[in-house]
Amino acid sequence: MSGAADIGAVLRSRAWVLRRRPGAAGPAFVLRRAGETLDLCALEPSEPSGTRGSLTPSVRLAARLLGGARLKAGEREALADLVSALGLFLESRRRTRADGPAGTALSESHEGNSGRDLLLRTTFACTQRCPFCFVPLTGRGADLAEIEAALDAQARRAGPGGTLTLSGGEPALDPRLPDIVAAARRRGFRRFVLQTNAVPLARRGLLETLVGLGVRSYLVSFHARTPALYDRVTGSRGQFARARAGLARLLDAAGCDVTVNVVVNKENYRDLPAWVDAVSRLRSPGSRGRRPSVYFSMINEAGHQKAPDWAVDLARAGPYLRRALARCRRAGWGVARSAGESSFPVCVLSDRSRRAAERPLPQERVRYAEDFSGEDGGVGRAKRPSCRDCPYDARCLGVPAAYARLFGTGALGIPRGARRRED
Repeated sequence: MSGAADIGAVLRSRAWVLRRRPGAAGPAFVLRRAGETLDLCALEPSEPSGTRGSLTPSVRLAARLLGGARLKAGEREALADLVSALGLFLESRRRTRADGPAGTALSESHEGNSGRDLLLRTTFACTQRCPFCFVPLTGRGADLAEIEAALDAQARRAGPGGTLTLSGGEPALDPRLPDIVAAARRRGFRRFVLQTNAVPLARRGLLETLVGLGVRSYLVSFHARTPALYDRVTGSRGQFARARAGLARLLDAAGCDVTVNVVVNKENYRDLPAWVDAVSRLRSPGSRGRRPSVYFSMINEAGHQKAPDWAVDLARAGPYLRRALARCRRAGWGVARSAGESSFPVCVLSDRSRRAAERPLPQERVRYAEDFSGEDGGVGRAKRPSCRDCPYDARCLGVPAAYARLFGTGALGIPRGARRRED
């Protein structure tokens, strides 16, 4: 079941009646107990209306009780299932695209360990074509007027001293990037994260300029340790040496926080332990740079739908992933915690208490089921019913539903041999 069928099943199981709230501007609903006029709850969008054009899921609902209503026995879980089903139904009908012409600046907001992360896509140009990437790469930069408007909107949401993530495409390709950072600083932003493949940073001068403007945090996508594999995974040719050089410059840059991101897929998962060793060797002896972190990320929901042939069963990838984590520990590298839709379920990793998100994550897009194989929907997250008993359930988003349709949920659970490492 999925979509409207899921909604109907929950309502029938509790004899509830769901109606749209009269006069509501967005997806707002009133739920009543059958035969009663008392409002039980209202479902409201939990995300402000400033995320138009988001390329990742943004239909999110939260439930709140009205008029002193109290949930009866068993209703809390049913309400959570209804919120999930309703949000996924709405999302499946949302067009995942920019609300404007190709190249429009996109202003997004995502759940992170420190709260809501604000993101600005300045360009849709990129020299790489990773097959699982969900960004529509048109080759165009965003209009400066759109960038200014997006910065104004994000500054209002961030408040004084907020953090802004600069993304794309490849934002370091944009010759206007220093000017955009300066414009963000004028609006009160003081902390910046640059998402990059590091290829443009091999060119001397750009990194120094960005650091001088206050860009001190970098999330670098580096998906393979050898030229041939790098070409396959990034859909590019001959860029490995520059990516390696740009990443090495970042790792040696004083005062910069660097997180190296590798999207785990069917081509590179066996190479993960050796990848850690190779990246470790990029730091110069006596480097003044801070110790970096690694983010082992899954192909996200959109990526699973776009490129299912690149997906990998976590039952296969898990052992290599845990070996790579062990090598990170030996090297003294940090490992980024789970935080969002590209994070692995914590049960696939070792040291679960260190890998789980620092704070609860919204669970309204999660469905708990044993079998997702018969579904035809393309949205949402998947967990097993037993995941509800996991102490980290609230701090983990499971796996994309598209992954569960491909491989099932058998990999979810404490991995064999990892119990002795639990808290």
